Amino acid sequence: MNLRTWLIHLDEQENIEKVYQLLKRPLFLFILSMVKNYDNAEDITEEVFLRILKYYNSYHPWMNPKTWIYTIGKNAAYTFLEKNKELSYEDCDLERELHKHNLIQNEDSLMIEEYLAYLSDLERQIVVLHLFGGLNHLEIAKLLSMTHSQVRSKYSYALKKLRKKVQV
Repeated sequence: MNLRTWLIHLDEQENIEKVYQLLKRPLFLFILSMVKNYDNAEDITEEVFLRILKYYNSYHPWMNPKTWIYTIGKNAAYTFLEKNKELSYEDCDLERELHKHNLIQNEDSLMIEEYLAYLSDLERQIVVLHLFGGLNHLEIAKLLSMTHSQVRSKYSYALKKLRKKVQV
């Protein structure tokens, strides 16, 4: 079975667990890239899974399941940020948050996760969605209300920034 089938049959406990295990980390990293605070990202991620359980009947088989879930995550993060405007996340050290909570697991992901803080918010979201979330550029474009070429361009530029930072 695949993610689409699991969502259609989300009333079965084993499918809930499969969806959760498959998407918890990439969804969390995407939300963390938006709110820049580990604890808040963790809370929002859990809220997203509660929303998935509550609204899985609104999922249609013709929809891309990852895009549907990440849209719920994006909306939950935006709602949180809107309600908490007084909190300043500009000074948050994303790299410190990633290290503090052991989100850097191996050398392959070390370069990307360590240097995510050097990307703009939009670039970070695109990179996280593509590398960790497994979304292609067209899916990311739909999710972020951008054109396909804008996403490809931002992604390419973000990778160049990362390569340049690594070489320093």
